[in-house]
Amino acid sequence: RIILSIRITAYIVNTKSKNVYTVGDVKKMINEAKGRELAIPGPAGYESCVIIIANAVNHWNDPAQACVENIHKLMEGWFVNEKERIVDQAVPEKYRLIRNEMRRIVSKMLDHYKIKCVDEVTSLWKMEKSEFTTNEHYMITNRRKYRALVDKIVSGNDLDNKLHTLDNQSKARLDAILGSLGLSAEKLKLIPSSSTFDDEAIDTIAGALAYIRVALKRFQDVVPLHIQFHMIDRFAKECEDVLKKDFGVFQKSAEELHFFFQEDSRTEQRRENLRRRKKRQERALELILDHEKRERLRCTSSAGYNACPQNAKKPEPPGFTPEENMVVQQVPR
Repeated sequence: RIILSIRITAYIVNTKSKNVYTVGDVKKMINEAKGRELAIPGPAGYESCVIIIANAVNHWNDPAQACVENIHKLMEGWFVNEKERIVDQAVPEKYRLIRNEMRRIVSKMLDHYKIKCVDEVTSLWKMEKSEFTTNEHYMITNRRKYRALVDKIVSGNDLDNKLHTLDNQSKARLDAILGSLGLSAEKLKLIPSSSTFDDEAIDTIAGALAYIRVALKRFQDVVPLHIQFHMIDRFAKECEDVLKKDFGVFQKSAEELHFFFQEDSRTEQRRENLRRRKKRQERALELILDHEKRERLRCTSSAGYNACPQNAKKPEPPGFTPEENMVVQQVPR
């Protein structure tokens, strides 16, 4: 079983990138969308929010397609390309023609599943450009969190730390004032900025971030599901039937099937080389044995007895007389 480990990233925050939006950028977008409208929250904020979401979704396609490509390479390596591939383990080495045909069929299957999965993921990515969700509760919750976060970043004020630094008397007065308004200290984070125009931009950013989180979570779940369904599960279910069909086990004649069980040219050439090598070695051994036989016959004959090296007379040591040579030869060595 192939285990998936897939992660889709929305986009990487880069201060040098044009895809990073500041409050000033969003204010400009809203201002351009409003035209001559009054400076009050309205459709311009929604239009700007849609633009931010669409630009974020554009970054999802490449990582998703990379996931499909990586799983395809992984499966192709296991079954076809790697040294200890599964196809070679299923078919003995001597049936090389069957191996090659099975690798061709499996590669064709994997390429077909990859193309299908790429089309499905591309359609899914295009659908994400149309803003839609029924998870309104999660959307509203995230919007509140992002609104408080953006407010905190923009204002540069850490209200929590400031509340902790207040003395007991100041906290009591603050609680009394907020209590008379039906509020609590936790609601301070929701206090809007001083500028209504800034507040609309911050609210637009918070809404875009909230929707992106909902949509991205959905996209992250569905892309691996498509890979699992269109590539891995389909290959596991259809591999045996496709191999039988494309291999033509039940359609080909006996002669056509016999072709795959024949030895390929490399095996035949190797056998011929071994046969020639054996023949040369046998001929060389025959010549050596014949030579040794002739030498033995020559040495045993009277004419060739003295000509044999082992029967040749040993030369006398220089500087000794015949009598001295006899004494030297008798000295044990």
